[in-house]
Amino acid sequence: MSINIEKCLPDWKAHCKGNFMREFAYKPLPHESPLNLVRIHRIGNLEKLAGLVIAYSNRPGFYVSVYAFEPENRPGKLDYNTAIIDRLYLDFDSKEHLSLALYETCMTRDALQDLSIEAHSYFSGQKGTANYIDFSPTPIAVENKKEVLGLFWDIVHEGLYSGSRRLILSTLDGGSVRGDIARVSRLPNTPHKSGYFCVPLTAKDVGRGANHIRELAKQPRYDFDLDIIIKDNIRINDRVVPSLLEKLEAVVVESRREGEEEREARGEQMRRTPAAGKNGRFVSEEEIQMAKSYPISRILGSKKLVFCPLHNDNVPSLSINHQKNLWRCFGCGKDGNVIQLVMEMEGINFKTAVRWLCSK
Repeated sequence: MSINIEKCLPDWKAHCKGNFMREFAYKPLPHESPLNLVRIHRIGNLEKLAGLVIAYSNRPGFYVSVYAFEPENRPGKLDYNTAIIDRLYLDFDSKEHLSLALYETCMTRDALQDLSIEAHSYFSGQKGTANYIDFSPTPIAVENKKEVLGLFWDIVHEGLYSGSRRLILSTLDGGSVRGDIARVSRLPNTPHKSGYFCVPLTAKDVGRGANHIRELAKQPRYDFDLDIIIKDNIRINDRVVPSLLEKLEAVVVESRREGEEEREARGEQMRRTPAAGKNGRFVSEEEIQMAKSYPISRILGSKKLVFCPLHNDNVPSLSINHQKNLWRCFGCGKDGNVIQLVMEMEGINFKTAVRWLCSK
């Protein structure tokens, strides 16, 4: 299916809010790459974006990053820590039950409106819909961005309250996207491999059901002034969303402070706790082997992949080999046995970690 670039440009500019740097991505052909998406970094302007859509016109999907980023000195790369937070993105995904995704999209929009938050929606092209909450760029400290976005995602995912109503959202895309700064979303009015287009939707459209949406999505939608919709959303949401994010950031900062104090207190307690019957300067080989045999599962649980406690992990990245009692984090690059894990978590030395494990 061909794309009318000239007709799409106003919507693409509105979708990107005219702000760059961004990241372009496309869905590759089956023989082309094993990746689900191929990303191209540093799209510096609308013309470059249009050129890439033309260059990859036979691919089955086109995406652009949800956030704009500050340019980085290294060519071809983006620094995700510089994300300009001016949008919250909720993806409702149900290929088999589009009606359910539409229902939850509609109910979420209504519940957000009760909180004086306005959202606008797209049909993704086959599997579901997405809600976008736009507002003016909001300053959030680099180290807090992922966690603040994650807390907002939790508020929505765990249920929006409005009077006596509580939403249980089963199609909201899973925890892997919680606080995902690097997330990309479909470009409006571009085709999906299913034959449908990613099209903007009014609240009335969302409420009319799956058959109506599929009929709308058989072709691009040029009757929708996306620029006006987004600017109206920003005007409305600026009354509520920036202050909400400010409150969530305060929660993140306080939680981190309490966590650090708790770790320091545990470490100090372990340093002061004598090993049972062991007061020597050195630990014995017998003690080391006993400590190494302490199951990591008693510390991190029985799952094979968990959130790493050693860095701000928004996606589970610490892998555990329970059979060998070893661990490795693909996020921060640290690894080792249970002794190294306790040393890293508690900020204590080897001898203290060994004797603490032996005392358990």
